Amino acid sequence: MQIVPPVLPSLIEVYGVSNARASNLMSFIALPGVFLSILGGAFVNKYGTKTIGLTGLILVSIGTLIFALSSSFLSLEMSRLIIGVGGTFLIVTMPTLITQHFAQREMGLAMGIHGLNMPLATLTSFNLLGITQIVYGWQTPIFIAFIICMAALSIFPLFVKEEYKERINFSFSSIRNGQIWLLGLVWATFNMAIISFLTWSPKLFIDFWGLDPARSTFTSSMFMMGSMITPLTGYLSDRLKRRRLLMALSALGMALSFLFLPSISVELLVPATILFGLVVAFVPPMLFSMPSEIMGTKNIGLGFGVLNACLGIGIFLGPFVVGFVMDMVYDKILVFFTMAIFALSSLSLTLLLKDG
Repeated sequence: MQIVPPVLPSLIEVYGVSNARASNLMSFIALPGVFLSILGGAFVNKYGTKTIGLTGLILVSIGTLIFALSSSFLSLEMSRLIIGVGGTFLIVTMPTLITQHFAQREMGLAMGIHGLNMPLATLTSFNLLGITQIVYGWQTPIFIAFIICMAALSIFPLFVKEEYKERINFSFSSIRNGQIWLLGLVWATFNMAIISFLTWSPKLFIDFWGLDPARSTFTSSMFMMGSMITPLTGYLSDRLKRRRLLMALSALGMALSFLFLPSISVELLVPATILFGLVVAFVPPMLFSMPSEIMGTKNIGLGFGVLNACLGIGIFLGPFVVGFVMDMVYDKILVFFTMAIFALSSLSLTLLLKDG
């Protein structure tokens, strides 16, 4: 997912596309998740995490290679759709695998450690790949990403062990629980805010704060430096047992961060971005701890399928809406206010959840 933001300004320049269309490279990776996640969760229940996870990795690898070899913007968009299909299977598979090996009382910490994947991937992409594309062109970092995909594809079947052997057939009755859909909407609006920020902040920092491309991607990546405390926030959620309250406070802090960020001076931009990451680090481990409480162990794959379907909606809409706003009125206060609306929506929905 995160190979695009560091190279997005270059792709806009090379292909001469609008901000709204450029956002497709983030939105299209999420689109398959909207339609396939629940089916993917059913596949995990029926065929197991190892089979579905391996299928997802193969598709992500193929899509990444096509992206690296693309010569038109349309082929870039199509490759991101392929990556999105594979990513849908992976995102449903991995949390399901974790629930097989950890008790509910330690699920927050386990999901907090799992939650490090996004910060680590973003830090690597925004810095290593960001500098690489400046020196060698935008395609080189994509080939690096393909090599990483192939390494993951080699490692996955060797080390993944499934705890549960029972296979469960798909039933629509198991996804009628309103709380799992409400949790999904919290996740959707949360990611509308976060992914739109990660997608556009490198460009916004260049245009409004005058940073050069390397410093801009570095500053954007500092958001994920703050987010690396997810193991701690997950541990706290296990101890305090107040996940809904902590998620609500995090969403409120996220909204306030978006409102104050436009007034931050360039000298304070890095520490402000790190603090922003610390504020939002409470949501992912707590949210991913809740499906097993809501759905039960046997239907956990479908629970994460619902979350990923809603995630796809959030990732699809967030960057596009902000890109559209940027095309209409390119004002930094209005852009960040739009992101704040997403965060406030997440807060409102969180308050409707039952505490777990």
